Amino acid sequence: MLLTIESLKDLNSNIVQPVIEAQYHTPVWFDIAATFLFAITGSVKAIDKGYDYIGLLTLALVSSVGGGIIRDLLLDVGPPVALKNYFFLVAVMCGAVVAVLFYNQLHHIRRLIIVVDALSLGIYAVVGAQKTIDVGLNVLAAMIIGFMNASFGGVIRDVLMNEEPQLFKPGQFYAAAAVAGLSVYMALVVGFEFNSYYAATICIIVTTIIRLLSLKYNWKTHSFKRFIKKK
Repeated sequence: MLLTIESLKDLNSNIVQPVIEAQYHTPVWFDIAATFLFAITGSVKAIDKGYDYIGLLTLALVSSVGGGIIRDLLLDVGPPVALKNYFFLVAVMCGAVVAVLFYNQLHHIRRLIIVVDALSLGIYAVVGAQKTIDVGLNVLAAMIIGFMNASFGGVIRDVLMNEEPQLFKPGQFYAAAAVAGLSVYMALVVGFEFNSYYAATICIIVTTIIRLLSLKYNWKTHSFKRFIKKK
């Protein structure tokens, strides 16, 4: 069944809606900063693949704002904010330019890029969840949209590169880190009535730490196939 705003609203009516006071609104520069950083990572992949400037700009765009565009379309809040606010497109262009100009240097500061990517993952997750809360949907919907906001740009990028999306394959925690951070955010806001600002900050920190620890200690998800006994 196609996931639409109508289906989310139906889901919302069938689940007890906890009172979530929208005390926290992520500053727009959070979203723009994450857009810039993800544009860099998308551009680096395009350069690694040997793409031309069209391919580079396309991967920069979908990597950085793809998840946000899907979020806004599902939430039915009008034209996607990435297309309404030109600062997002400027951030994409700047990310692409930085990747081209400093491509060799970026490979030397790989650890910094990894940290930046993990931080952006947490920011996008909480931005998606908060925007869902703002339109009056429930906790489960906020988790879904937050997850999609954080990870679906990468899915679109991989599909365009004719690769199996990393999201679907076993590997070090990425989307799982976003889900963990979102779970903490919802538990703090709904269960403990935390101020949303502090809860969002904790969500970003938790997501970032889990992602980095999974890389450091090689924590991985596993295929269900390994748990199914062969007949």
